[in-house]
Amino acid sequence: MARILIVGAGDVGGNLAACLSGKGHEVWGVRRTAQTSADGTCWLQADVTNPETLVNLPVACDVVVYSVASPVFSKEGYHAYYYQGLCNVLAALQGPAPKRVIFVSSSSVYHQTGGEWVDETSPTEPTSFAGKEMLAAEQALLKHEFPGTSVRFTGIYGPGRNRLIEQARHGGHCDPEPPIWTNRIHRDDCVGVLDLIISKVLAGEPVDDLYLATDNEPAPLFDVLEWLKDRIGDVDPDHDMPETSRRANRRCSNKRLLQLGYQFRFNHYREGYDVLLTEMGID
Repeated sequence: MARILIVGAGDVGGNLAACLSGKGHEVWGVRRTAQTSADGTCWLQADVTNPETLVNLPVACDVVVYSVASPVFSKEGYHAYYYQGLCNVLAALQGPAPKRVIFVSSSSVYHQTGGEWVDETSPTEPTSFAGKEMLAAEQALLKHEFPGTSVRFTGIYGPGRNRLIEQARHGGHCDPEPPIWTNRIHRDDCVGVLDLIISKVLAGEPVDDLYLATDNEPAPLFDVLEWLKDRIGDVDPDHDMPETSRRANRRCSNKRLLQLGYQFRFNHYREGYDVLLTEMGID
């Protein structure tokens, strides 16, 4: 079994740690706050922005997953936790080089906002600080001596990630034309994607240095909201959503991920949100 370090073991990273521990791997999870669990993960407390706290990372890891979430939404916060934090962890790793370092990135690195299709070969010229810092971190990993893969997740939803459900419940509305394209992936599929990449690495199979991870069906925001309203039933009167909620407008392709062999648990938003709403007690 492999030795795997997950830095930033929150929602996605923590569930990945449980998944990998359940397979018998030796797994360490790093969080800013103290953590305990019975799933077999060895928990470490450290802050990626403070190199002095990274001295006790395990030696000779086969795979490292960097999956942090900045606690503050600012240029300074994103720079500290994504770019500088990743660099700090790479510098702190000891022993033989890992087979691969996996960086959990975001589709915010794309600048396209006209409904275009984008994939791993599309140009990335982000204008937001979030996209710029994510892209800087991706490039830092690409230039590093360790083999690296960045995974660009689109809009993650799932247990505890109910933003769009609440917007629909409270009457969030946008016009159907022109369509505003959105892209989503369920939290469980995020875990599944990372698990597949890790399994390929450990088996010695080739993986790319970049994957765009999104479900099989980009959808207009209007369609998603109206479907959610119909599914929820009791919702507030319609009102226009703020512009910040509909600014991306691109269609993300998962072709490379499918070619790797990933099979989605939730192929599109209707499947995922239906299960999520049922779990929330909305029949």
